[in-house]
Amino acid sequence: MKVLVDTNVALDILLNRSAFYSNSMAVFVLAEQKFITGHISASAVTDIFYISQKQLGKNAAQEAIRACCRFFFLLL
Repeated sequence: MKVLVDTNVALDILLNRSAFYSNSMAVFVLAEQKFITGHISASAVTDIFYISQKQLGKNAAQEAIRACCRFFFLLL
């Protein structure tokens, strides 16, 4: 099954947003275990970087983008 992952799902995990963390983590786990094929849009990548670097710093935000790219295919 192909799934388009929303920006907020990735941010829930990366920023440890407790209200949504467990549901969003389920998406990451399903993608990691190859039960789904996760996709993320190119614009989501820039949004994730912008938002996460405000809270985590530039280096951590760059690592967050790398993590997203390991789990999800990038849609251009």
